[in-house]
Amino acid sequence: MEWLAIFLVIFLILAFLRVPVAFSMGFATIVTMVAAGVSLKSIPIAYFNGLNSFTFLAIPAFIVAGDLMGSSGISTSILTFTNAIIGRMRGSLGATTVVTSLLFGTLTGSSLATVTAIGGMMLPEMQKRGYSKKYSTALIASCGFLGILVPPSIPGIVYAMMSGESLMKIWLCTLTPGILVGIAYIVINYIRVGRKEPLNAEPFHIAPYVRNIGVQFWRSLLALLMPFIIFYGIYGGIFTPTEAGGMAVFYGILVGWVILPFFKKRWPDKKFFDLLSDSAVSSASVCAIICLAAITGRMIIFTRVPQDLTNVLHLLTSSKIVFLFLVNVILLIAGMFMETNSAVMLLGPILIPVAKSYGVDPVHFAAIVLLNMEICIITPPMAGNLLVACRVDNLNMDEVLGDLIPFFIAALVCLGIITYIPEVSLFIPNWIMG
Repeated sequence: MEWLAIFLVIFLILAFLRVPVAFSMGFATIVTMVAAGVSLKSIPIAYFNGLNSFTFLAIPAFIVAGDLMGSSGISTSILTFTNAIIGRMRGSLGATTVVTSLLFGTLTGSSLATVTAIGGMMLPEMQKRGYSKKYSTALIASCGFLGILVPPSIPGIVYAMMSGESLMKIWLCTLTPGILVGIAYIVINYIRVGRKEPLNAEPFHIAPYVRNIGVQFWRSLLALLMPFIIFYGIYGGIFTPTEAGGMAVFYGILVGWVILPFFKKRWPDKKFFDLLSDSAVSSASVCAIICLAAITGRMIIFTRVPQDLTNVLHLLTSSKIVFLFLVNVILLIAGMFMETNSAVMLLGPILIPVAKSYGVDPVHFAAIVLLNMEICIITPPMAGNLLVACRVDNLNMDEVLGDLIPFFIAALVCLGIITYIPEVSLFIPNWIMG
């Protein structure tokens, strides 16, 4: 355990000095290996093997596909489709924001992209409808991570490859938690805003209502088809996850640069090669984390950190309930200071063997880890979603925290539910995958 302590001290010092996470991790790993007397000859092999996986090609593919779909303006069609379904209910604008974030995240796979795109459209409209500036910003920031819980998602790929579990099961295990958090947000929005709004005075007629849903469904069909194509292709054995990423890129180009410009006479906001450049930078940052995390994983194995941690925790408690509580605390604290993918790559090799020793299902544990990491995106001091939402609406972070707390607490309650009721996260993977 002393080697883990050395690693964490060096890593945290460098992280607080704003050294990029990947390099903080790599430097701390090398120093720990030298201190532990572990040969450094294994580092080049570990670095190479870190990305020497065909499945990891899916990461840049889905990043590019998400950027392609996000820049095509397709979020507007998803928004109008969602509003057609729930637009009559009180608090509908906030509820529409929640549902649209869930759907939009399936296209981009990025929390920050969801906050930027949905926030840019919804924040002005919410404030016109009487939502306070601070509350609407808090809602947008909280909704940003919902789409990551609805597959496909990059953190899901990272976890699956790091743990050796089925990618489809990892993607599917966060689907119910994402929907659960979304429902909790809609309830909070109704309590805070919706119940104060007057009832819709227009008489309800079923035929026009259904007709409007049908019209908006066809207009948003191009957006809704992409996750369907990916899932049907992978589950049906038509292509691998990596090939699914390539298909997503092809579909994004077809929709964003051919079909929509032809019918709407409108080109995407970002130039194609600028978009590819931004996607390449995002992909490179994720790949650097994966490579250096592979070296960290090798150090963790050589210094027997999982075995030592397992022994310590079993001495402290034999209760799975207490262990899961401690894991949630550890993950929430770590996620407050680390980016999602780096936290998964760093903590996964340490905690997964310990979780297995307590009899925790690895797929269930994936849902716990990934939901924790996404909650941390709205938890200061890092709080990437909160920072972006505040930038969009020209607010300081401290001004929004009061309105953010109810959403944070709701997410924690949902985390507790999926932690201690495994069937909530395992139902869909077991139903679809067997």
